[in-house]
Amino acid sequence: MTPIFAVILAAPIVLGITVLIYMFCYRRKINRRLAEGSIAEKRKGKPMMPPIVFVLVTIICVSIVTALLVIAISYFSINTFTTSRSNGGFDRESLIDMRMIHEEDLEDSLFEGYKTGDNIAGYTMHKQESGDLTFYYYMINANMQGILPRLIIATEASGDTSGLCHGISINAKEGFKTLGISGGSKFYMCAIECTEFEGDLKIKEYYYDEEYLGEKYDIQYESARYKGTIELDMSYTEPEE
Repeated sequence: MTPIFAVILAAPIVLGITVLIYMFCYRRKINRRLAEGSIAEKRKGKPMMPPIVFVLVTIICVSIVTALLVIAISYFSINTFTTSRSNGGFDRESLIDMRMIHEEDLEDSLFEGYKTGDNIAGYTMHKQESGDLTFYYYMINANMQGILPRLIIATEASGDTSGLCHGISINAKEGFKTLGISGGSKFYMCAIECTEFEGDLKIKEYYYDEEYLGEKYDIQYESARYKGTIELDMSYTEPEE
């Protein structure tokens, strides 16, 4: 059941319950006045609103509240859908592109002969250990921006990963906008193109047993034999004057 349908369905239920409670209180007060003989005499306390007036006022109030809730839920739903589904979620334009590079892809390429941890021309290499993995991430030098991928990730595990399934997930956040990307095939290194992105990247890589194949990535990550996480600030530095 969608939230909008639930609100619309709840409106008459709330209206009915409110009217029933009012009628119960109204009849109880009338009966008490009859018992006290105060109907024809001066009334004690404030008079209750006539039932027809109460019903009309309640209908108007419930209708206004229902309309406001429907508008608010619709607005939130449209924004959420646009953020999570529309071309990557960043202002209707995909700003994150993840490409898997396999070892055979390196042949006849700019990266031919590369071994994990080697320097790559045009990039500045950084090394970071996390959990069971060593991350080598390469940030593009300023003079090569727009020509080569902005970020390259390569990793080494602390143990033997043969026979294990491989996964990677990237969570990109820029302001109030977030995007999740994941991949499952084994690769030699991962190229990430995000020239127009200036937010934070959280990258998780992991090796897990085949029995978890097909499970959600968070389950795969938690059960992984080897795993690691790095967080990168992808904002551009201001040029020196």
